[in-house]
Amino acid sequence: MGMTVVVLAGGKSNRLGTDKAFLRWQGKPLLLQIVERFRNFGFSVIVAGGPQDWAQRLKGIDAPIVADLPAHEGFGPLAGIEAGFLQTDAKLLGVVACDLPFADPKLLSWLSEQIGDADAVVPLVGDEPQPLHAIYSRSSLPHLVAQLESQDRSVKGFLKRLKVVWVDEAKWKEVADPSCLRAHLNEPEDLERWGVFSQQTKPERHALRFPLPVLAFVGFSNSGKTTVMEQLLQRLKAKGYKVAVIKHHHGQIDTHGKDTWRFQQAGAEAVVLVASDGFALLSPKASLTAEQAIKHLTKHFPVDLVLVEGFKGSSLPKFVVLPPKATTEEARQLFSQLMAQIEDKSTVVGLIGHIEATLDLPQFSHDEIDRLCEFVEQWARENRFFSLGV
Repeated sequence: MGMTVVVLAGGKSNRLGTDKAFLRWQGKPLLLQIVERFRNFGFSVIVAGGPQDWAQRLKGIDAPIVADLPAHEGFGPLAGIEAGFLQTDAKLLGVVACDLPFADPKLLSWLSEQIGDADAVVPLVGDEPQPLHAIYSRSSLPHLVAQLESQDRSVKGFLKRLKVVWVDEAKWKEVADPSCLRAHLNEPEDLERWGVFSQQTKPERHALRFPLPVLAFVGFSNSGKTTVMEQLLQRLKAKGYKVAVIKHHHGQIDTHGKDTWRFQQAGAEAVVLVASDGFALLSPKASLTAEQAIKHLTKHFPVDLVLVEGFKGSSLPKFVVLPPKATTEEARQLFSQLMAQIEDKSTVVGLIGHIEATLDLPQFSHDEIDRLCEFVEQWARENRFFSLGV
């Protein structure tokens, strides 16, 4: 492609309070997720780790690690870009900050095609430049060195020295999802908002922490959610797993006037209905969230995994399920409608159905239950202790 990508991972993350490079996301450090995503797209990827001593912490990452030049140690992103240029002979350098969890290699590739004879291509979000998900030509290197030698560490100051192609948001959004440039991890609240958590610290603000993995399946009626979950449950049960299921029911559980209803109305904290085929525990707690329901469930039943049907708007990690017989156009429209109801897109971990999704998601057909089971087992092992914000 004539371009190398440098992932900037040299910051100290003072505002966040924990090293961004090692934030846990989908079972791996965030930095490794980004490196693998761009490498799988076909790019040569290097990591700029900051000052020499600080860069040593990244030795376990499977990628070339470069440190700031001694003369420019601690000069921030500009020093990382310089180190990246000096590590490669490529004409173009794609720059990606490691605090962009949805950084998009497709967008970076497309931006590189817009450079012409310019020194840089920089996308805009509104009126704000995004210089750390951008393209720089080797012709920018002398200007970069001059900026560093001036002792001015400002990226915006560097851009003023360059011939820049500015790409409006309306234009680049035709290529990539807006979240790739809008999701920045700078404050602790950002971790909860975008579903990325630290191995060292739990999210703040009333987090519920469950000592087991939880996975939801969401979709419209007749999408096949129940059938997929039923078959998956059978496979997991055969492998020896203890699995609980939570179903989001939009009606009433009890019936007006029945004995159990009367006991609840009289003030019972809980009513247990015992029959020959099992028992049901009724508790007068209206409109529980998915997270609260899981908390109550795990107090009473020791299980290895919880599968949840429904709760599109929850913070639970989830599979989107599309109808198996939907046409390509119908599936595309349903997928768009579902994603519009999911506030935090980062909670989507997979797709069941037939669609050419632009998201970087594993996809399964409705009859690939064995492959789905293998994925869920691996996912469950990697997410053994999953935190959920309330």
